Amino acid sequence: MATPKPETPTTSKSKESPSHSQQRKAVVEDTLLLNVVQAYFKKAAVVLAVWATGYFRFSPSWLLLGLVVYVWKERHNAAKKNTIAIAQAIARDEKGVILAKVEDLPSWVYFPDVERAEWVNKMIDQLWPYIGDYVRKLLQESIEPQIRASLPSSIGSFRFSKIELGDIPPRIGGVKVYTSQVRRDEIYMDLEINYASDCNISVQVKGMNFGIKNFILRGTMRVIFRPLINKTPLIGGMSVFFLNNPEVDFDLTSLANAFDLPGLSDMLHSIVQEQIAAIMVLPNRIPIQMASNVDVRKLKYPQPQGVLRVHVIEARDLKKADIGLTGKGKSDPYTIVTVGAQSFQTRVIDNTVSPVWDEAFEFVIDERDGQFLNLVLRDKDPGNKDDELGSISVEISSIFEKGTLDEWLTLDDVKKGMVHIRAVWLYLANDPLELDRVMTQVRDLAIDEDSIHSALLIVNLDSALDLPRGKKTLAEPSPSAVLTLGQTTHESAVRAATTEPRWEENFRFFVANPSLQTLEMEIRDTKTKKTIGVGAVRLKELMNAEQMILDQKFHIKSDEPNSCMYMTLVLRVLTPESNPEWLESEHLYKDDSPEEGSSVDTPTKAGTDKAGTSVDTVPTAGHPDSTDKTAGSDIKSETIKSVSSSPASETEVRQRRTGPPPSAPGSSVSVGEAGRFGVGRIQLTFRYSLQRQCLVVVIHKIVDLKPAEGDSKGLADPYIKMYLLPDRDSKSKRKTDVVKDNLNPVFDQTFEYGVSTAELANRTLELTVKNETGMFSSSQSVLGMAMVDLSTLDTSKATTQWFDLAPENSAKATSLESDV
Repeated sequence: MATPKPETPTTSKSKESPSHSQQRKAVVEDTLLLNVVQAYFKKAAVVLAVWATGYFRFSPSWLLLGLVVYVWKERHNAAKKNTIAIAQAIARDEKGVILAKVEDLPSWVYFPDVERAEWVNKMIDQLWPYIGDYVRKLLQESIEPQIRASLPSSIGSFRFSKIELGDIPPRIGGVKVYTSQVRRDEIYMDLEINYASDCNISVQVKGMNFGIKNFILRGTMRVIFRPLINKTPLIGGMSVFFLNNPEVDFDLTSLANAFDLPGLSDMLHSIVQEQIAAIMVLPNRIPIQMASNVDVRKLKYPQPQGVLRVHVIEARDLKKADIGLTGKGKSDPYTIVTVGAQSFQTRVIDNTVSPVWDEAFEFVIDERDGQFLNLVLRDKDPGNKDDELGSISVEISSIFEKGTLDEWLTLDDVKKGMVHIRAVWLYLANDPLELDRVMTQVRDLAIDEDSIHSALLIVNLDSALDLPRGKKTLAEPSPSAVLTLGQTTHESAVRAATTEPRWEENFRFFVANPSLQTLEMEIRDTKTKKTIGVGAVRLKELMNAEQMILDQKFHIKSDEPNSCMYMTLVLRVLTPESNPEWLESEHLYKDDSPEEGSSVDTPTKAGTDKAGTSVDTVPTAGHPDSTDKTAGSDIKSETIKSVSSSPASETEVRQRRTGPPPSAPGSSVSVGEAGRFGVGRIQLTFRYSLQRQCLVVVIHKIVDLKPAEGDSKGLADPYIKMYLLPDRDSKSKRKTDVVKDNLNPVFDQTFEYGVSTAELANRTLELTVKNETGMFSSSQSVLGMAMVDLSTLDTSKATTQWFDLAPENSAKATSLESDV
């Protein structure tokens, strides 16, 4: 039997005459006017009722009763209207309503390379009660005492009064594993996290309860398994982080519910969002060490992939958010530019829909695949919530592939509006010669000089030693480190009650001109609010170091003569040019197990183990730690360890190996011995600066210096006198500072000679290590000498080398022992 075709609504609708349509429009307008009149009289009746209650002195209970009836009636009507609206919408567009109801489908529905993870969800569901017990014990036994100890005594007690994670575990909507464009020793995996919980967590402070419930978190979490190793557990470590800020929402309970008001609620949500971003949104990540020989520092703070420079130029045809009585209006637009946890804001341009900002911002990019450049345009409304004028997201990987993006982009979520941006991908170069070309490019850009930079400084703040105690109480300080470069300041976490704090934190600074700027260090005691140590590092020294890296102890001026900080400083030039030689392979795992018949302590060639496997070696160009054997003001230990009042598991610090590199093949000199002549070795860096037309010489250190004859302490007060031969006049003479009572002096001083590149072939650098003696002293004056033939050196790049010192009366020319 044939089924009759139903008449479609579109057919009947198209047959309506214009006059009938106009009649319907008139009826609708009359109905809207009638609704406005009815609403007015309803509100007037309420006001009259309140006035009558007060005038006739009725009991307030009547008002409460009326309020209850009114609330019940409104809820009933709202539910009824919602049911009718849904039914009407289904009648008009059934397919659209169904798709709207399921718009948040997991990504595996749309993308074939994303897989379902139901088996993982089933495991999480089974484990959830045990996870809840673990989290409860963790909060009560570990987190609660730490919070209580960190709070001021005036706040009083703190405790978790209720910890319920609820019955709804987090779900993984989809899993994507990357098999291309990744290295062989790593696995990338993206997890779509959807946590819509029924949790209820409350804290009690001074007898008052605050809490949150129904916490919701949605976002894409990346898990990186690296490095892959050939021993159990086969995975050396993991790092976990969100690529972009996750969506966060929650309800407040108890006294915290007072913040659930417009403005205050948004501020509280922003604070929670920022705290989550500070923990695990790029560039922040959570490292998990799974093998003992994995460098956790590099797992947590890997080398950035590059820098994205974003120039927000202008916008046009924006929405008129501020409309006056005449129907005309404009906006007060500004733009928020975000990448991961990094966010910047342009200035506000008043009364316009075509603003011109012409502002530039720079973002450090750790993972270009999966991250987005987000721009949100808003209208500034003082005293009210700012109106959104549109937004746009751009994949950073697409900018990397193009190199430069210079386009007008149409804004989403609005009817009109466009924004003009220029985004440039910048590589990280470890060649100081590239800096001259980049500085010229930066000067040619017509942008505010404070907004764009020529280099990036990466600071790995490790620890400090021998910080001073309180002068009167001798109490241990609670130190934090403050690092400042130009207008940018970063502060480390506080380490309670210790003179040897271990921070192990990473900071990034944009550098305008490395030749002129200085990194300032300050250590503060957070208990007394006083500065207990200061120091400074000239970035010019980094330019003279091999690979532009310094990994060393830095002296801190304080009441303790031995105070120092251990840091690794890495300087990288920001350039739009790509060079494969600038790519750095990070070796996270070192297989130090000996082969059969070999000894673990036998020195091997830097960069490979005995099996020929590449291992991680910390670059010490410029300033590696020396093997200190001094008395008095120098640190006597061969390794640095941080020992504080915290538990042992929290205070163990890796050993930092010190001393010069092994000698060249065929030499009998081994690490720690005093060179082939027995009087010590000296470490120097040479580089020729084309920009300044001068030879740059950096004197780093001397190791295993022979004690001065006649010195009662068996030590020496060494300094170095230097001449650029054949000149031996005052213009050629250079001299370092004196280091008192030290056989392993660290100078770290830079000197320059104004010579041309053609003259270098005929020049020799003479260095004489002398002992400062008094007028009537019988101590030895000359401790050793070295002659460096500059024609044998490649001064086109920074070259750091060790040279043997020779006695004064022996042949002065020494040969190169090894490169750092």
